Amino acid sequence: MRKSLKSPDSGSNTCPVCRAIAKEHLPAVHDSISLKAFSIYRCASCGLGATQPKPKNLDAFYAVRYYGNRHWRTSHYCVWRRLRVVRLLSGRDRGRLLDVGCGDGQFAAAARRAGWSVFGTELNDGGAVERRVPLYSSLEQATGAFQCITLWHVLEHMPDPLSTIRLLRSMIAPGGALVLSVPNFSGWQARMFGKHWFHLDVPRHCHHFDAASLKVLLEAGGFSVVRRWHHELEYDWFGWIQSALNPFTSVPSVLFDGLTGKPRRVSKRELICSYLGAAVLAPITFLLTVMSTLVRSGGTIIVAARPRPDHFV
Repeated sequence: MRKSLKSPDSGSNTCPVCRAIAKEHLPAVHDSISLKAFSIYRCASCGLGATQPKPKNLDAFYAVRYYGNRHWRTSHYCVWRRLRVVRLLSGRDRGRLLDVGCGDGQFAAAARRAGWSVFGTELNDGGAVERRVPLYSSLEQATGAFQCITLWHVLEHMPDPLSTIRLLRSMIAPGGALVLSVPNFSGWQARMFGKHWFHLDVPRHCHHFDAASLKVLLEAGGFSVVRRWHHELEYDWFGWIQSALNPFTSVPSVLFDGLTGKPRRVSKRELICSYLGAAVLAPITFLLTVMSTLVRSGGTIIVAARPRPDHFV
């Protein structure tokens, strides 16, 4: 799922959460698909990053190349880890679960097998339909209360994150929980690689979060953070490798394209060099993944939150 709520003013450099002024942080960040350049502005108060300019037609940047096999061989581990997080938080495998932006439906289908009554939202719904996941075309159409709502690398795609969080707050059942994951805009990877960081993914990532800006956002939307995890192994490890290679390739994400079977945009020699570079980088980047996790500065963040009882929507 990409967007379900109206985008705020595309020309504004005001933080959409705390309303402070945002200043240019990273200029000339290139989209790995269209190769167009964008800037990332960052709020001086809460630290939220925002991609500028916001395209009037963001759908145009979700080409066929974006979809399909994005997890490569790690999909089964990814689904297992996400189910474990939900189980640790909820202590159960029952109730109504909404997976926002459910993609190909693998997680939703696994949650159903575990005992949840699952629903999803997704615009590109081919895989989810094949797995018989009941779908809403937008958040506004979702009905009833949910014991758990998940957003796995979806919030960063939302043009108006505060409105999204407030809407989700109104959909959570008493005692329910929200679980979301996002790339960490203040992690070691983001700070080391700057505009070459693999997980920037402009302009599809409309916003860029760290632990502080997520806390501000969730509290403004009526939630309290109850737990954080500071890595997702497959995202973090690969993020180190691809980000290190990006400055040396003619287009971004050559290794990612090769591993996920995307049509080749570079010479065979350049692709082979990326594979060889990845093999050399793998041991040290795995160590960096472990180290950054231990100091709570990994490439991704998972946050679990519960509704504040004193907050009314």
